Amino acid sequence: LTAHFDLNSKSLRNQVNPRQKGKMNQQFAQTVPLNLTDGKDGKGLALDGDAWLDLSPVGVFDRTTPFTVGVWVNIPKDLKNGVIFHKGNAAALFNFKGYHLALENNRLEILMAHNKPYNAIIKYADDLPRNEWIQVTMAYDGSSQAAGLKVYLNGLEMATTIDQDYLYKDIVFYSDKEPGLQVGARWRGIGLKGAVVDDVTVFNRNLTAPEVLQLVNKDAAQALFQKPSTQLSAVEKAGLKDWFLQNKQRSYPLLNRQLQKERQRLNTTTKDVPEIMVMQEMKEPRPSFILERGAYDAHGERVYPNTPKSVLPMPEALPKNRLGLAQWLMNEENPLTARVATNRIWQQFFGQGLVKTTDDFGFQGELPSHPELLDWLAVDFRESGWDVKALVKKIVLSATYQQSSKATAEIIEADKANTWLARGPSARLTAEMIRDNALAASNLLVKRIGGPSVKPYQPAGLWKVNGGEYTPDEGDKLYRRSLYTFWKRSVPNPTQATFDAPDRSNCTVKRQKTSTPLQALIMLNDPTFTEAAKVLGKQISTIENPAVGVEMAFKKLTGRTPNDGELEVLLSLQNAEYQKFKTQPQKAKGWLKQGAYQLTERIEPARIAANTVVASTIINADATVVKR
Repeated sequence: LTAHFDLNSKSLRNQVNPRQKGKMNQQFAQTVPLNLTDGKDGKGLALDGDAWLDLSPVGVFDRTTPFTVGVWVNIPKDLKNGVIFHKGNAAALFNFKGYHLALENNRLEILMAHNKPYNAIIKYADDLPRNEWIQVTMAYDGSSQAAGLKVYLNGLEMATTIDQDYLYKDIVFYSDKEPGLQVGARWRGIGLKGAVVDDVTVFNRNLTAPEVLQLVNKDAAQALFQKPSTQLSAVEKAGLKDWFLQNKQRSYPLLNRQLQKERQRLNTTTKDVPEIMVMQEMKEPRPSFILERGAYDAHGERVYPNTPKSVLPMPEALPKNRLGLAQWLMNEENPLTARVATNRIWQQFFGQGLVKTTDDFGFQGELPSHPELLDWLAVDFRESGWDVKALVKKIVLSATYQQSSKATAEIIEADKANTWLARGPSARLTAEMIRDNALAASNLLVKRIGGPSVKPYQPAGLWKVNGGEYTPDEGDKLYRRSLYTFWKRSVPNPTQATFDAPDRSNCTVKRQKTSTPLQALIMLNDPTFTEAAKVLGKQISTIENPAVGVEMAFKKLTGRTPNDGELEVLLSLQNAEYQKFKTQPQKAKGWLKQGAYQLTERIEPARIAANTVVASTIINADATVVKR
């Protein structure tokens, strides 16, 4: 016995004021005399629906620890929903963590959860008797399985139905403020309004059926032990067997402790494994209807899951759910999936797909410009085992892709959109590519794959629009690929948003392309780009020949060698800036203090600042921003 609370005890009643949601002094858990008699006098603790009894820190058990919680309760007739007892701290409907015994629409719900309803054990039993004192006990064996979670009414096990049997992570918070056992209402839950409770007992082991019966009726329990074996029912025999193994068989408790240690070891290994949300099929699919005039409450003809027959009738062998839809999409007879995927990959390299309406292959879409090419690429893509890398390699090594993007006036006039692919593609880099290219050229980019989201530089105060606070990360986190940038849909990353990165409110197949003065301001002033320019400026300064240094930076950023005219302009700029910073050294400080990267090399500050301006100029050049 871990704790026993006799709520009829005069001294204890004086310590509890449920209407003030008072906490019980834990000393009473030790000093209240053990009283397992059945003499309820109706003076138990009354609950008004808003009050509850907090017995913290009693009742804290993880999913590997057997335990038993029992309570006497008198429930009013008209109460349909309410919490009898629980250990947890979350809303009742979703994300509840812990365990509880509760009324759910005139049913008894028995729950243990890491995250209700997805990672949980959920069982239901029939409604409880009303307007009379009853004893309800929940017993758990530490197995994380529904079969190990039982509920007893007046000492007898109740028949239950399993709604969910999928508990694979812990039910405790591992927090300094770990909630304990509470009797009555919970946060955002419905209290046990009008009920009266008494005699709460908590055990740190799984009581067997005869022991639960003893809590309610000692005489009945004693009679069970004296009953001839020939008169015992199968249920009584199973209960007595469990009692014998736990209390009289020497090796059984030892084996149980060893099993619990192994379960705890497994629980520890899975405790910190990160998870992501996934969709889950409903056991009983929700009916869907055509809505008359679009009104949500005006149901017309019922509709069922299916696929367009004009594309490919859904084979009868496939289940009518998301798994079946996935199998239908990848079916060899389906002509659409490979064509759509191939067309989108083609669009990434040429700026537009072989079918210009990348998001619409239906009647409203355009016909392919090169239907035979699209068919061949799609079939090859499917037969390669959907090998994206192989498809990309095939595209970039083609003579079509490797053409120069330069074109004569006649070609441009005849085919301005380059539909017939008479020249190579030309397009501005995406928002992520522009940033990552600058970081990669300066050797700042962290190439590690995977990990949590990061918070790079961002103007202060943007998140205050919805009461948030943005704190930029430090160290390597500032230089992760743009793929890992923390995304807040209500306040998108301003750099990426300015360069037409979607806000992710919905799926975007083809990005919008704009050209605005704000984009130039970002390229000139955003800390990411000025810091990258500073690091590149330092690299240029370490090379003795200025022309070689400028050529190196230009090639890193643009992927090609500068022509004579470009190099001459950049060297002239370098010399002019150097003379300015040499005579006015205070002007160099603004460039050299950009970003978190600290310069440690003993190089003349005026030279680094001048080369930083040159690097920034290259970063802002058309040759860097536009892929040709």
